Amino acid sequence: MLLFWRIRYLDTCEKQFKDRNLWLDTDTLDNVTKAAVELTYELKDIRNQREMLRYRNIFQEKKYSKDELNLLFPQNNIPKSVYIHDYFEDETGNELSLKQIAVILNDNPDAIMFPSGAKQYYIEYALSKKRSISIEQISLSQKQLEVLGYFVRDLREMLISAFYKDGPGTLKSSGRDATTLETEVNDEEIRSFVTIFRRLYMKDEPANFLKAVAVFEEAVRGYPLSNLVKGIGCDYELEMNKKPDFVPFPGQGEFPFTRKRLIDIFLYTQYAHQPNAKRSRQFQECLSAMDNNRPALTWLFLTELHACSLHILNAGGIIADFYDRYRQYHKVSSDVLASVASVNPGIGILEKKEVRETRIFREKAEELAKTIWRNNGCPEGGHMQFINQASEQLKWAVTGSD
Repeated sequence: MLLFWRIRYLDTCEKQFKDRNLWLDTDTLDNVTKAAVELTYELKDIRNQREMLRYRNIFQEKKYSKDELNLLFPQNNIPKSVYIHDYFEDETGNELSLKQIAVILNDNPDAIMFPSGAKQYYIEYALSKKRSISIEQISLSQKQLEVLGYFVRDLREMLISAFYKDGPGTLKSSGRDATTLETEVNDEEIRSFVTIFRRLYMKDEPANFLKAVAVFEEAVRGYPLSNLVKGIGCDYELEMNKKPDFVPFPGQGEFPFTRKRLIDIFLYTQYAHQPNAKRSRQFQECLSAMDNNRPALTWLFLTELHACSLHILNAGGIIADFYDRYRQYHKVSSDVLASVASVNPGIGILEKKEVRETRIFREKAEELAKTIWRNNGCPEGGHMQFINQASEQLKWAVTGSD
């Protein structure tokens, strides 16, 4: 495996950002290190990007010519990229924080640097004078408690779902006419996630995301967290009405539909409802914009669906923490109907029929193999040398066929 890592570094003398191109051919490593590096790369995701930093010192800064890269490609296939979005170095290879970068660039120990693209509400919150919310001075109505309670219940269901944890998958392509959507989650797990997500997303739901934001903002008005959560909520609405920016094909150009339209057409035609004429037409319009490439449109939907859930979590985690603290301090019992799974812990603990049948067949086949082994005088090699014979005999006895 050939790994390529472009690191942005700050030349502290010139006070200029530069790029450092690092390479690592894992075939040059000892067996244990090679396996560890490749495992770390293959398991990377948004939650553990920085795990690769433990191997930073074995990457080497090199400048390959095109001819040299062409010689490497047949052996290592296409180079695989390592990327850590919040990692910066100085010219000697030592990590720099955003605070350190700000101090160096401004010659000011009080300087602060925000990530590129940081929203105004986030900057205002970061610069504000923090003060803890006085829970004892806040009083929520029963209606407000219900909104927060159902929102938090569904948020936590969403956070433990397979789709939320594993993500939207990958679109593999060898051209627009040959694309395949591959995911870690199955169709049933996607449908399960959508069932939860729509309760937080749909405007008519009594405890959707924006209604929970409104309750929280009203309850803690005047505190910096209030403006932060309100800002995230407003940003969420703006982002939903923008066009998707996950472009599956180079040169795709701008999409003619918004993120909201994309999510809605799948909810109203594939998951939550049977389609009417209006929604069917909208689905076909979106599909036509993707050159009738159904896998690409589905991948785009799943990608935006997952991104939307992350946006909800940004504010939802703050709301959930406030809700828990409020209930604990005021000793408020919850009138929220618990989720089916939380009150039925036995759901899902039994073996599925197919798994059970396979296990029992394997166990009985091993018992028969031991009998055959003993009947043959217990030859060296143990009973497993007769497992195929036993399996065939058992299958014939049960089904009457090979």
